[in-house]
Amino acid sequence: MNVIEEVRKLNLPLGKYVVVGSGIMAAKGLKETHDIDIMVTPDIFQKFRDEGWEVVPWTYDDHKGQVFLRRGIFELYLDVNCGNFWPTTEELINRAEIIDGIPFASLSDTVSFKKAYGREKHLRDVVAIENYLNNSNTRSNL
Repeated sequence: MNVIEEVRKLNLPLGKYVVVGSGIMAAKGLKETHDIDIMVTPDIFQKFRDEGWEVVPWTYDDHKGQVFLRRGIFELYLDVNCGNFWPTTEELINRAEIIDGIPFASLSDTVSFKKAYGREKHLRDVVAIENYLNNSNTRSNL
């Protein structure tokens, strides 16, 4: 799946969202993904809710009583915070890496999220990102 092409289909306004989760890994060719997680501002969240996106209750303890939206391959969140990593949507947007016009949570923020979630699949992603960064730093020093 081409994450960039798929996100473009939503016509989201720049400065109102950031692709999170494994999105940046897929954009950089580090991992295949089958869904796209996006943090959005409250006005964008309400717009899509009003358009009839499925409202799904969170199951994580620290998000009890909260919901996210789902349609097809997309999940829209007001936050995806976990453990001891709680950046605001605005902070993630401001630190985003823009790839072909699409804002992605930075690799640093992605590592912090995945470490906070701590599940085995997330920790494998951390290793992949760290290897990518180490290889990128090695190549740039040549």
